[in-house]
Amino acid sequence: MADQAREKPFILHFLTTQKNISPFDANMARDAGFDSIFTYTNVMQDEITGLVQDAIFSRGPRGVWRTGIFIGGREMDLAMDMLKAARKAMFPPFEVS
Repeated sequence: MADQAREKPFILHFLTTQKNISPFDANMARDAGFDSIFTYTNVMQDEITGLVQDAIFSRGPRGVWRTGIFIGGREMDLAMDMLKAARKAMFPPFEVS
C-alpha cells in the first residue's frame, strides 16, 4: 500500500568501459536531478543486454520512466556499439532514455 502512494526515485545507471567513471559526467548526472547514481566500470559490450534489462525490468512499467542509462568511456566507437545494444535490449513499455 505505501509503495503505491510513494513515487519511485530517479535512478541513473552509469555504465563505462573505463576503469573509473568521469568525475565530470558524475557531477553532470547529479546536477541533472537524479536521486541515485549507480556506477558500473570496466563494462564489456556483451554485458550490456543483461545490465539494461535488469535495470528496466526491476522498476516495472510505472517506474521505468524514472530510470536512466548513461554509457560513457573514451572509446567512442565502442560506446556507440554499446548504445545500440542497449536500445536493442529495450521494448515497450520497458524503454528508457
